[in-house]
Amino acid sequence: MTTFLSALAGKAAEKWLALLVLPGVVYLAGVAAAVVLGHAHALDLAELQPAIDRVAAHPGASNAGAILLVAAGVLAAAMLAGLCARASAVVVERLCTSRGDRWPARLFVRRRVDRWRRADAACEAAGTRAELARAIERREAVALVRPRRPTWTGDRLHAADQRVYDAYGLELGAAWPRLWLTVPDAVRAELLSAREAYGAAFGLAGWATLYLPLGAWWWPALPAAAVVAATAWIRVRSATAVFADLVEATVDLHAITLAQELGLTGERPALTREVGDAITTTLRKDPPPDPHRDPPGAV
Repeated sequence: MTTFLSALAGKAAEKWLALLVLPGVVYLAGVAAAVVLGHAHALDLAELQPAIDRVAAHPGASNAGAILLVAAGVLAAAMLAGLCARASAVVVERLCTSRGDRWPARLFVRRRVDRWRRADAACEAAGTRAELARAIERREAVALVRPRRPTWTGDRLHAADQRVYDAYGLELGAAWPRLWLTVPDAVRAELLSAREAYGAAFGLAGWATLYLPLGAWWWPALPAAAVVAATAWIRVRSATAVFADLVEATVDLHAITLAQELGLTGERPALTREVGDAITTTLRKDPPPDPHRDPPGAV
């Protein structure tokens, strides 16, 4: 157990170093460049030499205790920057996956719905298999199902829920915690890895939000923010697609095991819509409708 805990602590430290400290140190270097160089000497690295010389000539530069304190301060500041980036990443993720019920999200949803309808009409009008395949590809580039979210990322996650319900009548939100307990360890590991990649992609977007305001003092931070944001956008889309596909695949391959565990199938089980409805009713714990009971509000 001691060996296991030591290995776990080592992995946690490596992840902490990779996700927070190292990017934070790079960000602090950008902040230092912004303070010293500004816009006037933004790319003149020679201007950094006098500042470095002043720090080296400081009496505390040869003091081991002072050096340790400075190093600890730098690590603390880097970690604080990393935590700010993670907080920004959470905000970006919430915005990307939010429902399109309020303005201005409704405008984005409406625009995406219009694009999807045009692509869907092209599918209906396709005359050959090749034309149909191209039309379906263009429609799926907008969304796999009719858009309900203001962004592609939100719709891709929503599509996993919708497609599972359309195919099996299974409400993924109710079934997922129980399904998670029935899948093999290898499946859990794949899902956790995909979820981690998804979170890391949004973490990169969080760093982009920190570099953006830095451009007010040092203009090279603006193209840096643009590059980081573009990389984050690509990685978010890729990670979202992989994660959503794995969720659907997990349902396809293992939901029948959940049905067996709940005692809802016979000797030769098959995941049908009736079984999915039965799982949903069981897990939501809703009472079955009584056909002889008057509807609510009836006199």
